[in-house]
Amino acid sequence: MAFAALNPLAALWRQRGLTSLLMPPGFDAFAQPDAPAARPTPAAPQRPTAHRQPPSRPARPERSRPAAPEHAPQRATVHAFRPPAPDAPAATAEAAWRPLPPHVWPAPWRDLLSQTRPGHILWTYWNLGQDIRDPDAPGRTERRAFLQRLLRDLGHPAGTHTFWPVCLPPDPDALPPAPAGNPPGTSVAAAPAYVPAPDVFWSGARRLRSRGVVVLGSAAGKAAGLPGVLRPLQQLRHRGHLVWVLWDVENLLAQEQRYASMLAFLRQAFLQILR
Repeated sequence: MAFAALNPLAALWRQRGLTSLLMPPGFDAFAQPDAPAARPTPAAPQRPTAHRQPPSRPARPERSRPAAPEHAPQRATVHAFRPPAPDAPAATAEAAWRPLPPHVWPAPWRDLLSQTRPGHILWTYWNLGQDIRDPDAPGRTERRAFLQRLLRDLGHPAGTHTFWPVCLPPDPDALPPAPAGNPPGTSVAAAPAYVPAPDVFWSGARRLRSRGVVVLGSAAGKAAGLPGVLRPLQQLRHRGHLVWVLWDVENLLAQEQRYASMLAFLRQAFLQILR
């Protein structure tokens, strides 16, 4: 008995009514079909290992800077105004200064101290010593009237102000003896009529219990030993006193327009010690 290889699909074809197939020459309908070539299986992609990273901060945008010029102009340095600091030697001398006792003063200063009343504010100017000792001194009447007007306009009670000179005649006993050819009772011809004595002046200001000193004119300021360059309407502290520098009396007499500004300056300055 012989067996024929039947294609299982043929039974289905016959059931559907298929009776004939048109085949190309040499076609074997009963040959075993070739096995399909195995397709290569693609390798599964590997999942990359996740590494947790901190969230990145957004970069700050850089501000565009203007290109510097080849020759940049130098910027001027602005300094706040401050009073000039005293030099170290001057500051040391200021701290070491002590008032002189009256018994070591020249005789003209001792005599004048006994005739001067105390006051919170002390006034001085270059010709004050001459105005005190010589009633006929040139310009004495005009200076006296000007100061009386100024004190009246300030309107302070009696006893507030006092006057103390920066220059007085030297002590006759301290002068060198007269040469043999000079008449008796005379001294050296070159002896100055009035000489400043800064230490005696400030010692007297302490004795008169003055808290502030008004200096009229740079000549009086230099005679009193005030340091630095002196300017009108200037305030400084010296030897434990507040000091106010004004124009000299002759300048104020000739420049009436300065009187109002000087008066306003003094009224404001005196509030520091007369409250």
